[in-house]
Amino acid sequence: MRSFQLVSTAALVLLASGCGTFQAYEGPTRPNSEVAIITGDAKLRTITPLALIIRSVDGRAVDVQFASVAVPPGEHELLVDCQVGGTDAASEASVSRHAVHASVNAGERYRLSADMQPGNRACARVVLEPA
Repeated sequence: MRSFQLVSTAALVLLASGCGTFQAYEGPTRPNSEVAIITGDAKLRTITPLALIIRSVDGRAVDVQFASVAVPPGEHELLVDCQVGGTDAASEASVSRHAVHASVNAGERYRLSADMQPGNRACARVVLEPA
């Protein structure tokens, strides 16, 4: 019974991780119509072999608990970690860091996407696409 409770608690923590949106600007929260939302992936994952984790926006560190960021419209620089593999104890993850230049519009949603190297074992580059 005790192990079931521990597993249940761990599952809830995993589900909650990566939730929420990081506010990558100063001042009060703005409505979604005034910001752009850029979405990556949750740091903690158990099934997907690929994760694009936003590490910073315009030099501001983004905590790994956030899978998306809200930014004002305009030009932005993102630092993104691309993790391939490592979803179980038997596999090793390949991690590469990528600078992504983003030009975004207010009220729009965007998603990070990876171009893979041959063999799909590492990211060649990370790009921003409309969601």
